Amino acid sequence: MAQYDQYPFQLSHYPIVRYDSNNLKFPEGRNNFEILYSKMNQLLSQGKGQINIVQYGGSHIQADVFSGECRTRFQFFEGGQNAGRGFVFPYRLAHTNTPFGYYFRYSGSWDACRNVQRKQICNLGMAGISAITKDSISSLTLLIEPDNDLDYSFNRIKIYHNTDTASFSIRIDSSIIISQKLFVKEGFTEFQFNKYIDSLHIEFIQKDSTQSFFQLYGMNLESDDPGIVYHNLGINGASTTSFLRCNRMEKDLKSIAPDLVIFGIGINDAYGKKFSQTRFEQNYDTLIARVKAANPNAAIIFATNNDSYYRRRYVNRNGIKVQESMYRLAKKHNAAVWDMFEIMGGLNSIVVWQKEYLAKRDRIHFTRTGYILLGDLLFDAIISDYGNYMQELNNSRIRADKLNNIKYVIETQN
Repeated sequence: MAQYDQYPFQLSHYPIVRYDSNNLKFPEGRNNFEILYSKMNQLLSQGKGQINIVQYGGSHIQADVFSGECRTRFQFFEGGQNAGRGFVFPYRLAHTNTPFGYYFRYSGSWDACRNVQRKQICNLGMAGISAITKDSISSLTLLIEPDNDLDYSFNRIKIYHNTDTASFSIRIDSSIIISQKLFVKEGFTEFQFNKYIDSLHIEFIQKDSTQSFFQLYGMNLESDDPGIVYHNLGINGASTTSFLRCNRMEKDLKSIAPDLVIFGIGINDAYGKKFSQTRFEQNYDTLIARVKAANPNAAIIFATNNDSYYRRRYVNRNGIKVQESMYRLAKKHNAAVWDMFEIMGGLNSIVVWQKEYLAKRDRIHFTRTGYILLGDLLFDAIISDYGNYMQELNNSRIRADKLNNIKYVIETQN
């Protein structure tokens, strides 16, 4: 386990996992990770600053078991401070599963759109999903689950939405609001509250005849406290092409300026015989450009595909091709690789994971225990690398001090 591990629970060890491969690999050096690790060091040593981590993927991420374990590990690691839950969305409106930790109630008639719906043309935010209502008496009620390991109450919220004059107005209980500001170009309304809250009722009101609808792209739950915020942005069945349809992705990402983006999109790209490595890498080039436009200093990790089967019967050898592509992408974009494919055991290892009750019968997805294990592994890989970097930095300072001392002795002797 990582040297800096502060997680309070007993973690499982599985002989089938290649723990010696559980590290970040840098084809071109750490680069922007030095900025990330400097911010992390400031947070840990001085209790200052916030770090935003974004994890992209498909069904592995939407359910938020994998990413949720990472979130819990990171936030216990930095002391359990409440910097906010991060991005949330009323996935029930789209008749799909909501991540654990929060839920929404809603009223009114809503239509949803996801980036996997190829024939449906709609505006999409950074998470690849949106919901629209033309019902002037619609509302949403957000509730934070009381069983969360940490306190996710918040005193600020960004509501991402269509901001032109045709949009309904947003109404929240005025007794808790300190400030309300519409950021038209940025695409959101921000509310600051006079206390920390764990539930919020939001109404969407038609104030005049020029207002005809409200389109929601998600919300960001924020806090003034220092800490690490972990955003899970996953859509079931999504591929790189799916996320290219997110026309607001760059704009929305700018509002959180991610310090680290973990890209694990690929399992749906590589499902079948028509997988093109060239197109896959070109799609990622575009996605990386959007991230860099949102924050040029963002560190990036490519998580390779898990081993999988095609139609439960055929070994999916495209996992090797994705692995090759992600190493090329990491070298091209000065990023890191977390090689989940290798850590699992390589080709056909999903069968072994299934026998250990870590993977499901479809030989694509994992059990809850399997996803928690993956979250632990990814966290440990990042924190171990952070620890290695800090040790190297400390050693280099010691060497520099020694050289300066030698230089001083020589100069005084002369």
